[in-house]
Amino acid sequence: MNPHLLTLARLSCPSVTVKPVSHDQSDPQPSEDKASFEVLADDGKVIGYVKAWHDATDYAGFVHFDPDGNIIDWKVFNEYSRQ
Repeated sequence: MNPHLLTLARLSCPSVTVKPVSHDQSDPQPSEDKASFEVLADDGKVIGYVKAWHDATDYAGFVHFDPDGNIIDWKVFNEYSRQ
């Protein structure tokens, strides 16, 4: 997994733990440029999810979901907006 994706996942929830989720084994083309994470509270309970991506054109972003799948936060960046 691209370490940059873990950084993106932490942007929406810096005070909690994020745990990478294994990609779907049925995905015919797993990618190092996208990843899913569980957001964990201090007690280990799943309190949300984050999907992050980074593509070859230097666009990157994440979507942070609550446990029910509702969007809490999302951001898209390019190289210029991260400077």
